[in-house]
Amino acid sequence: MTDQVHPEEAARALSEIDQRQEQVIGMAGLPHWFWGAIAFLMVAFAAAVDTWQGGLVQGIATVLFVAGVLTTVGLVAFRSVRSAQPRNNLLGPRVVVADLAFAAVIVGVSLAATLILNASGVPYAATIGASVTAVILLAGGPMYTRYRQGLVLANRPGSRR
Repeated sequence: MTDQVHPEEAARALSEIDQRQEQVIGMAGLPHWFWGAIAFLMVAFAAAVDTWQGGLVQGIATVLFVAGVLTTVGLVAFRSVRSAQPRNNLLGPRVVVADLAFAAVIVGVSLAATLILNASGVPYAATIGASVTAVILLAGGPMYTRYRQGLVLANRPGSRR
């Protein structure tokens, strides 16, 4: 009986480890529905603020918006806790910079659009600005999630990326 591992067996084992790592990293990303839920909540909240001037209605809209965001994020976090987690060392500086840049683009475009529309006297400026942001989230969110997963995969020891 020999304890030596044949090269084919070692290659298969390494390939399986690689596939499992990719699976764990893929499951840790944000699901597509997350972006749609956040986009909907933003537009609905902005429409409520633009449409009704009463403090009570805006207060209710705020509570519903916060509850919706917390529920959405909670569902993603709960799903994440129930599955295997990638190691923290996979989140290198490039991932952090990319996260901050994506957030800055979203906030910057949203603020610029809303402020320009508001200064121009366009009615429902907040709703239109939130709609612009929603389009960015719906189109860019899944693309960014894939890009971020690529960065995380590239941070694996021995990565070929």
